[in-house]
Amino acid sequence: MIKAAFFDVDGTLVSFQLGKITLKLREDLLALRQRGILLFLATGRAKQDLARTGMLRDLAFDASVTLNGHCCYNDREVYLDRPICRKDLEGACGVLRANPQLAALMAGNGESYVNQLNQRALEIFDYMHTPPYPVRPPEWMLERKIYQFIPLVEQGGEELFLKAMPHCTYTRWHPKGVDIIPIGDGKAEGIRATLEYYGLKKEEVIAFGDGVNDLSMLAMVGTGVAMGNAVQEVKAEADYVTDTVEEDGVSQALRHFGLLP
Repeated sequence: MIKAAFFDVDGTLVSFQLGKITLKLREDLLALRQRGILLFLATGRAKQDLARTGMLRDLAFDASVTLNGHCCYNDREVYLDRPICRKDLEGACGVLRANPQLAALMAGNGESYVNQLNQRALEIFDYMHTPPYPVRPPEWMLERKIYQFIPLVEQGGEELFLKAMPHCTYTRWHPKGVDIIPIGDGKAEGIRATLEYYGLKKEEVIAFGDGVNDLSMLAMVGTGVAMGNAVQEVKAEADYVTDTVEEDGVSQALRHFGLLP
């Protein structure tokens, strides 16, 4: 019996074309909650992005696995807190200072900044349907908890940063952007902490995703659903492939599994 559901945001709950959850899916998620199923977010975004964009409208979730699994919270507390270590942040800062043409986003829990608003950064913010972050020097992050460092580099460009950040790994979400996060199993780390916190068993959980950073999440739950627009690796990992996000694939899958009439 399914007792909880995890949802990725971009490309799963929200279309990059529309920028907001559809009214149909909003109603379906509210109906899901009325049936007693816990609703969890599992996203690479930080809570401030979700609030500033309004992409989830007025929906509330029981808990949120944010920043690719490294900051998890509900309305009572933060129950998983794993930022990038200071040594690696110092390394990232050094790379940005040595390469002033590069832009990078720095994401904390409650505040995010960018080191410069060049053309690539503006394109990325437009793609994410997110107002540009305030501009701060790279050193800003050395005195804060940063869970996700996001250099806007093309394929291979991430190596410049990874050499200076030995305790980190990365996942690519855009041809011109990667998420650099602490070494671990990404979203699965947050999923694991959430299951433990709520006393849930793997087989009682369903999860929905579309990107490479969702692979570890789908492997952690009893039922994994890939969106029709998902990358091939995610479709191969999933138990079921639904329609695309533009076709309200989440709603279709909820009915396929009998979670909604």
